[in-house]
Amino acid sequence: MDAIMRGIDAGRFVPGQRLIEADLTRELKVSRGPVREAFKRLAGEGVLTLNRHRGAYIRALDREGVRDTLIVIEVITSLAAKLAARHINEGDNRERFEAAYERLKSYRNQGETLAFLAERRHFYDTLVQIAGNPELQRVMPQMQISLLRLQFQSYITRKQHEYQFQELEAIADAVLAGDAKRAERATKTHLRRRRVSLTNLPDEAFAAAQG
Repeated sequence: MDAIMRGIDAGRFVPGQRLIEADLTRELKVSRGPVREAFKRLAGEGVLTLNRHRGAYIRALDREGVRDTLIVIEVITSLAAKLAARHINEGDNRERFEAAYERLKSYRNQGETLAFLAERRHFYDTLVQIAGNPELQRVMPQMQISLLRLQFQSYITRKQHEYQFQELEAIADAVLAGDAKRAERATKTHLRRRRVSLTNLPDEAFAAAQG
């Protein structure tokens, strides 16, 4: 299961892609049993789609799935931002968050590359970690977030990328200022705009979910 999840994070496996059981058993040097068990577990977590006649596929989201997933992410992440702002001056929280933010900014002009997506994930992971609530990390749908990023990466324009950065700056500034309400509001604004932009993409962006 970990090998499949790492493949998704690295962009090796993408939404709509079929996973060949025999290829995985050969590559991982394991029997079919562990691979089949991993397929079942990942299907239960919403990462794979299992079809009796067609096999296992990396899950691709339709418009409704995108909307529902981003509604959940909005609630969890805006709470994390609010709590992170409250705890920003505790321990090494400020130093860790500033470092994550600086790393993210270095990718501003690169567009929606895999490297940028990894740094944005690190930024959000750090935000959740300094929020000081372990349950946030447990309930955050990390793999669904990775699937969203991969499925729609190529549809984000340079202009949209820049808007995203401006919104991420607003989140970071509010957190670093210790302004919990502003951090929560900026995060909600960012993710709601993200939801609108993705759900309004052309039908081809969701073609993999129709197969």
